Amino acid sequence: MRDIRFLISLLLIGKCITEGAPGTPLPFLQGGPKCVADSAPRIPVPFLRGGSTAAARTMKIQQQRRPRKGGVKPIGIVVNKVKQGIGKLGGKIRHDTVHIGKNIGREWGKLTTSARRLVVNIPKILPRRKSLKSCKKLDEACHTFASVLRGDEIDTSQLLKACHAHLALMKSGGSALRLVAKDLESNVHKAEKVFKKSPKDGKCLSSLLECEKSRGIHNGNQLQEKSAAMGLLWIRRSLAFQLDLYASLIHGQVHPRDAAYSAYSKHLSPFHGWALRKVFPASLSQMPDRQVFIAKFGGIDLDQLNAEVDKVIAKKLKALVATWDPLISTWKDEFERLGLEDTRRV
Repeated sequence: MRDIRFLISLLLIGKCITEGAPGTPLPFLQGGPKCVADSAPRIPVPFLRGGSTAAARTMKIQQQRRPRKGGVKPIGIVVNKVKQGIGKLGGKIRHDTVHIGKNIGREWGKLTTSARRLVVNIPKILPRRKSLKSCKKLDEACHTFASVLRGDEIDTSQLLKACHAHLALMKSGGSALRLVAKDLESNVHKAEKVFKKSPKDGKCLSSLLECEKSRGIHNGNQLQEKSAAMGLLWIRRSLAFQLDLYASLIHGQVHPRDAAYSAYSKHLSPFHGWALRKVFPASLSQMPDRQVFIAKFGGIDLDQLNAEVDKVIAKKLKALVATWDPLISTWKDEFERLGLEDTRRV
């Protein structure tokens, strides 16, 4: 009887050890073999086939093979998840790239528009640069006179056009040049009236003078009053006077009034009668300071004149004077060659 109890106790102790259930009551200690037979569950006894150590190892392997909730997922599922994540990330990157590209294009358009507005408004922002571009009358005079002399020939049509451009410049010079400008304008109209009647015959200055002379309208070197030759003679003298006056403005070493008196005495006074020798010097006495002349020829106010602007305007006047010098010399040579240099006083 004792042997049976001992054997059952060993069996229950083995079960408790293998299943990890410590503290399991041993009913046979309280109720004998009958209680044990009636109440004890039928349990496997793995240690009888390999001992408790082998059974524990087997159960551990089975537990490792059994999938656990929240445990490590198979590698295929992980790879698929990674691919899906990369795909979503790539799609987002493409979407963001397109969005960024549109924003860059929009902002670039705004920047370009702003830059254009800035360029347009630069003259308004920089009044000094604007003033440098305001010498329209002086520029036109320089431009038109530059193409009058073609080799040894003077283009009559271009000469008259240049004289009109220069008249606009003279009138902008103020009251000091008003009388000189009026005299020049009268002679330009006189020459232009004759030229328009036969432009082909007077294509160049020499042919125009020869055509008039061949008609016998002059008395030697005494020119007919309404002839083109008479008008062109006084235009040349007027330009020679202004050449010396403008040359003095370039360097500024002499007051314009003194330069005008000197130029008048050399180019106009020898051919003026008593009345004109009184009127012309009186008008020249109103010559303003050099800065006033420079500002007027530059088309700017006196308070806008500075060293930089003065230098630019003086350079343009120098170019005009340089154009006139060979032109006037050729012009005078033609009159002397044809014997049309009328030296009478008026």
